[in-house]
Amino acid sequence: MYWCIVWSYHLCKCGSKGKLRERWFPMQATLKTYCSVGSLGILALLFVMAPASSYAQQYPRWEVFTGFSYAHVNLGQQTGTFQPTDKNYYGIHVNGSFNPRSYLRVILCDFSVQIGNTAAANLAPEKGDVRTSQVLFGPEFIRRSRKSAAFAHALIGVTNTRLVGTLGGVDVIPDIANRTNLAFGVGGGLDFHLTQLLALRAIQADYIPTRLSGSWESDFRASTGIVFRFNYRKAR
Repeated sequence: MYWCIVWSYHLCKCGSKGKLRERWFPMQATLKTYCSVGSLGILALLFVMAPASSYAQQYPRWEVFTGFSYAHVNLGQQTGTFQPTDKNYYGIHVNGSFNPRSYLRVILCDFSVQIGNTAAANLAPEKGDVRTSQVLFGPEFIRRSRKSAAFAHALIGVTNTRLVGTLGGVDVIPDIANRTNLAFGVGGGLDFHLTQLLALRAIQADYIPTRLSGSWESDFRASTGIVFRFNYRKAR
């Protein structure tokens, strides 16, 4: 294709000066036609490829998320132990991840803790609360674009529920009751890029089935916050 462009250039140049040798006249029209089509083809190809090369995606190797977390918790047969006043819990959510590929994120640790109220009467004069936490890990798949990143994951780990007595905001009876149970986390979310180092996690929603006292209970969690991103690499 390179030689077609060169020959097309010389043919046009020489033809305009009337110095084209006689032996090239039979080939002039054919060469001009092929080279014109070839040149247009190259230009079209470059035009199509330009956005991909200009906006070659990069991705962070490490990401850390932190933010607000809400959980709807069903304690099942353990309700009598913890005596929650409702199923709504509020707290924080933190996770750290490693990205071996632009489309794959490995959640090294997904940790969240939420606090709810309890009606337990044996805590007087202390105030009691129920604290539920989740520790999960596993793979997460990402669809990245220039402005956002959508993701979905399937995680495994444990949940822990504690009944704690406090006085003046200080834990005075740390473990009146304590239960740890098998759990899974299935969900996803959407991040919006703010800068190269920061992203806004508009939403992360998870269905968290938990094994409690021989039966499965359905918990739900929603989070929002900020993602910190480090050590960028070219997408592969």
